[in-house]
Amino acid sequence: MLGPTDLIARLGPHEVARERERLLAEQAAMVALEAIPDPAMVLNVQRQILAVNQALLSSFRVEDLMALLGMRPGEAVGCRHADEGPGGCGTSPACTVCGALRAMLECLQSGRPACQEARLSTSGGADGGALDLRVYATPLRLHNLEVVLVTLRDISDELRRRVLERLFFHDVMNTAGGLHGVAGNLLREQDPLALRSGHQTVYRLSERMIEEIAAQRQLASAEHGELEPQPEAVFVPVFLHELRGLYRHHEVAVGRQLQMGRSCLRELWTDPLLLRRVLGNLLKNALEATGEGGVVTVSAEDGHHEVVFRVHNAGAMPLEVQQQIFQRSFSTKEGAGRGLGSYSVRLFTERYLGGQVSFSSTPAEGTTFSVAIPIRPRDGC
Repeated sequence: MLGPTDLIARLGPHEVARERERLLAEQAAMVALEAIPDPAMVLNVQRQILAVNQALLSSFRVEDLMALLGMRPGEAVGCRHADEGPGGCGTSPACTVCGALRAMLECLQSGRPACQEARLSTSGGADGGALDLRVYATPLRLHNLEVVLVTLRDISDELRRRVLERLFFHDVMNTAGGLHGVAGNLLREQDPLALRSGHQTVYRLSERMIEEIAAQRQLASAEHGELEPQPEAVFVPVFLHELRGLYRHHEVAVGRQLQMGRSCLRELWTDPLLLRRVLGNLLKNALEATGEGGVVTVSAEDGHHEVVFRVHNAGAMPLEVQQQIFQRSFSTKEGAGRGLGSYSVRLFTERYLGGQVSFSSTPAEGTTFSVAIPIRPRDGC
């Protein structure tokens, strides 16, 4: 049975090479590795790569197989957190919630196959480098060599389908149901004031439905690299005033206060629709996380070559949420297939507005999301 492995300890290059030679001598195992249609790798008990199949090389556009030897999986696929810990992949704070690491450690410690879903963020790709994977880890004993076979199955389409099902079967259907109910009442209503109020409600509900569908279409375009920003002059105080007016009467703001903090008197050259989508998602998230009678504040500061927008609420996010908040398929909401809000915030901000998004969250200071947008677009944005 495979025993527990220290998260930091590694074998040196010569030891890895010797283990690889022993693995290559197992011809049947190597043929089986290449027969796996999904990206796959063979690891030693220190979680270092001894071999990979062609599917992995193709999927992650790796040209030099030998460069991967001795690496850990996150380092090989370019995980954002792979170099944040003292021992590389598996040793950063973010790794504590990594499904891939959990699958491998469960396999190593139990000696039995394990499977976990994993959300990884890498440095490349039009979709912000988001990977949604189902990770299978299987222990193998090959004569005197103990290894783990790790297979990575892309489940991005499956999770995307869940999100769209949630959108159309829950959110849009709820809005459509409300629209249908109001329209039915209008058919029977005679009072002019009630009719006017009903017409306004119909307009608001239909506008919300269009917004929900348009948001998903815009996100899909962004993930495929097809979104074309349309920059124009944006005067920050006016933009924030309009944004507050848009969301202060939103359904998630009922019983809560949306306040406008200080605003710098700067003008940006950026895409106002994308910026509104980014800050709107943050405002909705903050309002949903704020209790009855609570306050959410939106503000903007002059950062010389950029404007830093901030959205603050008094609550604090649990550490486990903080470590996954920008992952594509992660959601703080109940039910499968919820969310994409924070993921789309970073995608739109960093890939299409040329900015940066960050956050801080503590019980003492609450939660603040910061979105830094350049005064003028950077090259390629």
